Amino acid sequence: MREVFSQTPVGEREGALALGATRWAMIRNVVLPFGQGGIIGGTMLGLGRALGETIAVYMIISPVFFIQPNILQNGASSVAALIALRYGESTEMGLSALMAAGLALFTMTLIVNFGASIIVSRSRSGAAS
Repeated sequence: MREVFSQTPVGEREGALALGATRWAMIRNVVLPFGQGGIIGGTMLGLGRALGETIAVYMIISPVFFIQPNILQNGASSVAALIALRYGESTEMGLSALMAAGLALFTMTLIVNFGASIIVSRSRSGAAS
């Protein structure tokens, strides 16, 4: 995101300041609208990495194999960690369930990425790229 903010045209930034805008008004009215695609793209990139990062999830969250309503407490597990832990010891039916869970995770990631792509393409900086 920081790289997108630094690519805001200098003429537009200086023009806003020359017209009497304060520094924060210039950031709010020039830099943030220009970097909207970068903000959304960076956030979705981070979300996509978080959804697919199996090993980090496995190392941080202790594996408990039952559904917990409080996902932020210790002992919660994610779909990616469940697939990584149960793949080696699963039966044929269990393997089918793990593949279905992986497909659901992939579908959710794909929907998030398509949504981010639509939002970025409508923004000012994303339209130029």
